[in-house]
Amino acid sequence: MRLVESTWPRVAQYLESCKGIIIPVGSTEQHGPCGPIGTDALTAQAIAEESARQDSWLVAPTLSLSPAQFNLSFAGTVSLRASTFMAVVGDVLNSLTSQGFERFYFLNGHGANIAAVQAACQDFYAQWSLGHRSGQAPQCRLRSWWDYPGVNQMRRELYGDWEGMHATPSELAIAMALLGPAYPAGEEVSVQDPPQRLPEGYMRLHAGDNHPDSQRHRRQFPDGRVGSHSALARAEHGQALLQAAATDAQRDIADFFAS
Repeated sequence: MRLVESTWPRVAQYLESCKGIIIPVGSTEQHGPCGPIGTDALTAQAIAEESARQDSWLVAPTLSLSPAQFNLSFAGTVSLRASTFMAVVGDVLNSLTSQGFERFYFLNGHGANIAAVQAACQDFYAQWSLGHRSGQAPQCRLRSWWDYPGVNQMRRELYGDWEGMHATPSELAIAMALLGPAYPAGEEVSVQDPPQRLPEGYMRLHAGDNHPDSQRHRRQFPDGRVGSHSALARAEHGQALLQAAATDAQRDIADFFAS
């Protein structure tokens, strides 16, 4: 159930039986020569909505603008400062808490969101820790869709080391399944050849999109792919990955909302 399509009486009625809400978080950034700029937001929202369907959970509007400064040298990327994004997350949490929500499940599609959302949640909790707010504090949980066990195993089986780190075949496969004929063909740039392999240890050092400035990032990864062989993506893979992620998410959300 989408919050934006609900009326306030319907949300008030929902709160009588469930205090939880799912908040998809994505980005607006380049995804290689053939990946949609909104890939992270599209995938997070689709997985959130599919996971919510069975139990009619409420899904908040997707937070689609977030930190992505390292991709600003690619046309179309829109980045928020981490501090701005944290303020947005904090305002969302405070707004919904004031109305009676107590469980906030962030379903994430963008690596650079992880640190910022976690820090925003810590600042949110501090209101109770410091005695500025009374009563029992609400709870937040952040999960990135690629970390769910079922989908993580599937993407490794499908793509192995060529899953890489950005413009991954798994995320583009989901975008293919979602957009169908509207998926950008990327005729202007060929991505049939694999990208350069990542140096050993690169993914560990740069987990959570811990990348330097955009000029240096563009020089190192000139077409935007970060160790990911995007051409391996297939729409049929995307549909299977979407269902696997939604199944795992539904279980995790049910556990969290019941806690």
